[in-house]
Amino acid sequence: MRYLTMNRPEKLNAMNDALVSQLAAALRAAEADRNVAVIVLAGAGRAFCTGADLGSGNRTTGTAGGEASEKAAPSGHQIAARLDDTIRFYGTIQRMDTPVIAAVQGYAMGGGCNLAVSCDLVVAADNARFGYPEVKLGMAAAGVAPTLVHQIGRKAAFELLTLCNNIDAHQALAFGMINRIVPADELLATASAMAEQLAGFNHDALRLTKQLIRRAADLPFAQALEAGRDIGLAMHVFK
Repeated sequence: MRYLTMNRPEKLNAMNDALVSQLAAALRAAEADRNVAVIVLAGAGRAFCTGADLGSGNRTTGTAGGEASEKAAPSGHQIAARLDDTIRFYGTIQRMDTPVIAAVQGYAMGGGCNLAVSCDLVVAADNARFGYPEVKLGMAAAGVAPTLVHQIGRKAAFELLTLCNNIDAHQALAFGMINRIVPADELLATASAMAEQLAGFNHDALRLTKQLIRRAADLPFAQALEAGRDIGLAMHVFK
């Protein structure tokens, strides 16, 4: 197993360029290590992640608070490059074959909420709060909307992205954003127990099953069945 912790507790783990770069590199390294069966992703301190650090000039996603940087407005090319980086980063976990479990406490806002929802399993503390403040902050939810729509559907995503209301863990469970709610002091133990259970299974079976779930979600049913056949053949090859 590999434990990854976002470690900017003084900023509620808001994502600046350094954190994004380091987290992306850590995820890639874990994916490349065939001894890593499962990844547990957590945030240090009292929040999971409050999205983009607006104070660092990153305005592609939102946070629970903060103001825009006073720096000169970026060019169209710079905005496009940052959006490309943002979309690529948010797709990292879903493109990976290694299962990722998010352990969420406190705030998971904007891009931080998107990061949690992107994970394959989400365990939330009973003090967790989820939300997307982008529109309220005057920004389109460009980086986060595709993932949320794909995960929970159009109607639910529209409500969360446009009303900009924070929701608690029980509401997030009802929306299908998370898998379990536990007392805050049991969060990491629960996520670790789930990871240990997964790590005890055949690693190739885990990775191929995640591949199939990813492919089946985007395919018509008949083609999804064919994808299942392909994965079954691939599993046979590994035996």
